[in-house]
Amino acid sequence: MHTVVLFPTADEAAAFRRRCPRVPCRIAGVGPAAAAAATAQTIVAERPERLLLAGIAGAYAASGLAVGEVVAVSEERVAGLPAKYADVYRPTLLPEGLPTAVSNSVVQCGAEAAGAQIENMEGAAFFAVAAALGVPAAEVRAVSNHVGEPFAAWRVAEACEAVARELERMIVGEIRPVTRQE
Repeated sequence: MHTVVLFPTADEAAAFRRRCPRVPCRIAGVGPAAAAAATAQTIVAERPERLLLAGIAGAYAASGLAVGEVVAVSEERVAGLPAKYADVYRPTLLPEGLPTAVSNSVVQCGAEAAGAQIENMEGAAFFAVAAALGVPAAEVRAVSNHVGEPFAAWRVAEACEAVARELERMIVGEIRPVTRQE
């Protein structure tokens, strides 16, 4: 199955590239605009059968998630939009064996959790484009920090290694389509 993995930054992709050098891996950029553009460009140019977005995330305090824990995103929301404009994006693929988490897509770290366990900057845009262009998609994130911690306290390298391990496992075929009952 032709799979392409998108990461927001080259630093987030480095561990995966070492583990899976033959799997197509692209840099999407940070934030929703860059992620949307890169997702569309990847789909048009490479015609993947499945698309994965991976990288780091901040965990909200009430989530109970530890630094280094890897989750599959089960729902992605755009934080900060008025309720009448707030869309929810869901994956069409779900990795086996990973806990799931609700995520807020933010443009600035530290949005109110509002029931989410993690936050990132690219997920909603990625899912919106993948759905619009009909490509099955999943998002996997590793916790690098707790929301509100200073950047110097983030454990980015540890989180990137953790997500790379899970992606390597997933790429060998342990991803299943999401069914309507889920």
